Amino acid sequence: MKGASTNRDSEAQHIDVKSQVALTIIEAMKQQQTPWQRPWNGASMKPMNPTTGNSYRGINRVLLGLSGMPDARWLTYQQAAANGWQVKKGEKGRVIVKVVELTPDEANNQAAEEGGEKPEKRMVLKRYYVFNASQIDGIPPMPVPEGGQEIEPVERAESIVAALKEKTGLLVVHQGQQACYVPSRDQILMPRKEAFHSTYDYYATLMHECGHSTLHEKRLDRRDALGKRFGDEAYSLEELRAEISSAILAAETGIAPGPEHIANHAAYLNSWIKSIQNDPMVIFSAAKDAQRMADYLLELESQYRFSNRPDIKEWVREYDQAPAL
Repeated sequence: MKGASTNRDSEAQHIDVKSQVALTIIEAMKQQQTPWQRPWNGASMKPMNPTTGNSYRGINRVLLGLSGMPDARWLTYQQAAANGWQVKKGEKGRVIVKVVELTPDEANNQAAEEGGEKPEKRMVLKRYYVFNASQIDGIPPMPVPEGGQEIEPVERAESIVAALKEKTGLLVVHQGQQACYVPSRDQILMPRKEAFHSTYDYYATLMHECGHSTLHEKRLDRRDALGKRFGDEAYSLEELRAEISSAILAAETGIAPGPEHIANHAAYLNSWIKSIQNDPMVIFSAAKDAQRMADYLLELESQYRFSNRPDIKEWVREYDQAPAL
């Protein structure tokens, strides 16, 4: 590859991709550089590939979110070259991962190395390297979104909570000094708004608890998330899911966490690191679950906002009252 480094150094060659991803996340945690530990540019947690139009999701969303890059576009060296763009000399790519099917020859070779039977089909996790648009010469500027009025962050956050209340029966009770979700009562307990340092801190904390509320059977029925493990580790991993989910929601709504919100969850840091060190798949699983949690909340909010538009309500009312032919 000319003019760019893809970080394929000797160390990367001798470490499996799961461990490489785990080490990347652990190091970012230690330096407080993950998207849920610091304020960030919203674009960094909304990465997409401009050549395919697809968004990066799950663990890849987290990995690219570590960059803090203001441009949301990421693509491979080959994709850039195919469009006549050139990765700048000396730029380093960032690792992402993808599950791919091995060719018959690759599967047979791997089976021979492992001393096993030749499989009919074998899937494997592979690493790829992508570059940010800011690292590429010739790529057009980031397109400006067309039409539509941007929804204010607080209004969007309120809409998510309203959707949960109206469509799933969630209760949000303001009392006491602790923010938490109580599964047995399907309630979010929150201190009053004035107890927070800022409005954004209040809503960032509320979005975090909304993520927890997807545990309930009326929503994503994630009760086994706490049942598979016991004690502090189970709750620590659930906090990790909620933190990643809240980082995704922050990028989508504009509600970024402040120092107070971040400090409230820093106590879990060592436990998260220990869990990931013991089992690298923990971070893959947590990111996948967090993506699912955020997707659910955003889809619910979209349905709620659409159904509560005055013009849509009027159309539905006329449709329902119209006589059948």
